[in-house]
Amino acid sequence: MTDAADIVAQNVLWNRLISVCEEQANALMRAAFGAIVREAGDLSAGLFNAEGQMLAQAVTGTPGHVNTMAASVRAMLDRVPADKLRPGDALVTNDPWLGAGHIFDFVVVTPAFIEGRIVGYLASTSHIVDIGGRGWSAEAASVFEEGVTFPVMHLRRGRVLNEDLLAIVTANSRVPHEARGDILSLLTCNDTGVARLADLMAEYALRDLADLSRFIFESSATGTRRALARAPQGVYENHLMLDGYDAPIELRATMTIGEGRIDVDLAGSSAVVARGINCPLNYSAAYAAFGIRALLTPDVPNNHASLEAIRITAPPGLVVSAERPSPVSARHVIGQALPDLMLGCLEQALPGEVLAESAGALWTMSLSGAGATEFASLNVALGGMGARPGADGLSATAFPSGVGAVPVEAAEVAAPLIYHAKEFAPDTGGAGKYRGGLGQRIEIGSRIGEDLSLSAAAFERLSTGPAGRQGGRDGAAGQVQTTDGTTITDKGLYRVPAGERLILQTPGGGGFGDPAERDPEALARDREHGMVSDEAAKTIYGSNTNGRKTK
Repeated sequence: MTDAADIVAQNVLWNRLISVCEEQANALMRAAFGAIVREAGDLSAGLFNAEGQMLAQAVTGTPGHVNTMAASVRAMLDRVPADKLRPGDALVTNDPWLGAGHIFDFVVVTPAFIEGRIVGYLASTSHIVDIGGRGWSAEAASVFEEGVTFPVMHLRRGRVLNEDLLAIVTANSRVPHEARGDILSLLTCNDTGVARLADLMAEYALRDLADLSRFIFESSATGTRRALARAPQGVYENHLMLDGYDAPIELRATMTIGEGRIDVDLAGSSAVVARGINCPLNYSAAYAAFGIRALLTPDVPNNHASLEAIRITAPPGLVVSAERPSPVSARHVIGQALPDLMLGCLEQALPGEVLAESAGALWTMSLSGAGATEFASLNVALGGMGARPGADGLSATAFPSGVGAVPVEAAEVAAPLIYHAKEFAPDTGGAGKYRGGLGQRIEIGSRIGEDLSLSAAAFERLSTGPAGRQGGRDGAAGQVQTTDGTTITDKGLYRVPAGERLILQTPGGGGFGDPAERDPEALARDREHGMVSDEAAKTIYGSNTNGRKTK
């Protein structure tokens, strides 16, 4: 076989591995009980080599799950070594500092055996709606109040389930049937991946993945070094302010771009707080690395080698590097702001080439019964993505998370809620030559006339909206209120009285470039589609009612 033919063959195998992961993720979405996994894709699925290094990941999934899982598989194998595993075994943990940053995310790792030897591991992560404690909120003073934490242990030995673990889960969950089903769906997901990997290796007569691992890692490392060279070497600093809970939170980064690598130090960020919005470093690193890769290396597949070139550090005890037993339930409030922090550093290195700030943290809508009917509903409200150099920002899009929202129909079937409105919020996207993505307006009430309990833990950017770039205007800040006149300004727990409704308006993305330079035809389309009001067109863009510039 010629060198060129061998390269082609290796790339075909590489793509086949990605297909294995995608089928693994699809199996999880089909088997999952929770709507946030089944409908919104709040999950990850990946394939690892025999050393526990990530080879491939599914396209479906979130950076917070995938990039943390890249490290968590090795950490789990340090606690239960490969020589202790047998065919059919599966390991599990929901330890926030080993897994995906909070106790609601379970990581399951299943070894794949060929001829009695481990050739790789299939791993997956998904969100379990309720695991006890205070439930999904930022009210806990420590992780011990947030629910039950399971250290690394066997979820299955051979073909025997760990029913003791599952019994503890169901005894502590407010939705026991759903919680058990979601954990078992992770097993189904991995078993599907194990079977498909075995089929693939049999088809190509592969005894192991060693040669393919070397090819993937060498190709990815070369591509990453080449892509990172686009950014001038140097030291760049940025800071970002968030609402926080009781007081504003500052995030700081010092980015050092060297030859073929980027090092980021998050020192100077605010200290841990007494509320559950702290973020373990593993989750902070996952999203910070994603922000860098999204701009500089979007065409290099995500794996062990492509992630190795980016190193994220922080002194312990910061809101971005919380240590046990800090509360971390709503850790994504901090974690999902880090891509914008990274992009602000890169704007200094590559001025005019970086998108504006986005809404950031998913607005997790955690609603539960506060009357006679017990239920727990988890959905997300999506904000606007920042405008890009050359294109408007995407509206109501979960950047940087990448998940979708649970469809209204599914959410109303799963819980006694009614969605009275779900629509784009006009004028929320920051004005610019390229407009920021719009936020959305959602109105929800009880379908059975009972009180609702709301956790506002993830409602971020209520005080200031995402910043524009290169002369673009800021996106609109978010707003949350109830129809009885209550305005929600912090991340606490609120009651929505029977007969009243919850109204949310998510932040819009920042604009890019001078609004005076916006194409008149684009502005006319915005007005026609109701994305920009006539008043905003006149006062911000300087347009007459026909969409043409006024003199």
